Amino acid sequence: MFNALSGIPALRPNKAARTEAAASGLVNTADRTPGAKLDIKTIVLVVHGVKSTETAGAAQVETVRALAAERGMTVQEVVTERPGHCETLVAEADLSGVDAIGVMGGDGTLREGVSGMLARTANDRCPIFVFPVGTGNNFAGDLGIRSIQDMFAVIDKGATHAVDAVKVTHPLGTTYSINCVTWGLAREAAETAEGWRLLGPLRYDLAGFYHILLDKLNFAKIGASVTVAPAPVPAAHEDYLMMFAQNTRCSGRGFTFCPLAKLDDGMFDLVAVKKSGIFRTIGLFNQVKTDGGHVEDPAVCYLQARTMALTAQDAGDLVNIDGEVNVGTPVTVDACQGAFLTLV
Repeated sequence: MFNALSGIPALRPNKAARTEAAASGLVNTADRTPGAKLDIKTIVLVVHGVKSTETAGAAQVETVRALAAERGMTVQEVVTERPGHCETLVAEADLSGVDAIGVMGGDGTLREGVSGMLARTANDRCPIFVFPVGTGNNFAGDLGIRSIQDMFAVIDKGATHAVDAVKVTHPLGTTYSINCVTWGLAREAAETAEGWRLLGPLRYDLAGFYHILLDKLNFAKIGASVTVAPAPVPAAHEDYLMMFAQNTRCSGRGFTFCPLAKLDDGMFDLVAVKKSGIFRTIGLFNQVKTDGGHVEDPAVCYLQARTMALTAQDAGDLVNIDGEVNVGTPVTVDACQGAFLTLV
């Protein structure tokens, strides 16, 4: 039984609790202070330089332009020229007269944009949001935003709210996450799936099964803390299946790895899984794809924390951040409460 990590007891939410938590990606509105209301007239729009030239991407940009024009909004478009450029564009944007920044993409693009916003001085920031047109749109999904039209409905409301980010400190420096930090089978399967794009969505299942059968050794030291104090790290490495530290309920193709996660609770949700045999592991993945029932399994330790630390025994093991950035260990992961403003 994997019932605790660093003395923090595992959460075992039943189906009713998971269903209730799925109703909103934010804490109960009665428990939070509403942000300022904005009359959004001018936005900076970050457009993907390559995808916007493709048929689907060009149509999406046209949809944003048309819906903005209907509202009398001014759209200042900037176009990315290389990977990571969104971060630079947001960090260096002239925000004079700008009400908000919108990025077109998924969780990875939003991560870049948020990183750029956090690089600005605190008094020179504005709300940032995403038009969810990427491969993974889990952050927007937690807010009930699943299309460009949904995002404009939120823009019309003009309600801002401070939400969390997660800071990952690693040997190369610091990287922010708005979605998920993964290690072990989860990271390796996602990397394999990227190379199998011709197989379509089925590639994720096939990559998962492949790595389950591979049964790679994943020895690591993992510790967590519910305070801002450094996470206690165990003395010995243990063989884990995988680890997730998430800001969002879902990751990948909307899989509910962390069913109780909220975007504004000042914590991230942590899932650590120990080896439990091939057939049982396949069963866990099937539970993840339905409603997050894997958290009731005794091989899974699911908890909420403010900081965690992971050191892999294998120097070649990598940690992935929001599906895009791979870094080595050791890593520390810290929740940053109310790190940036978005529209809700």
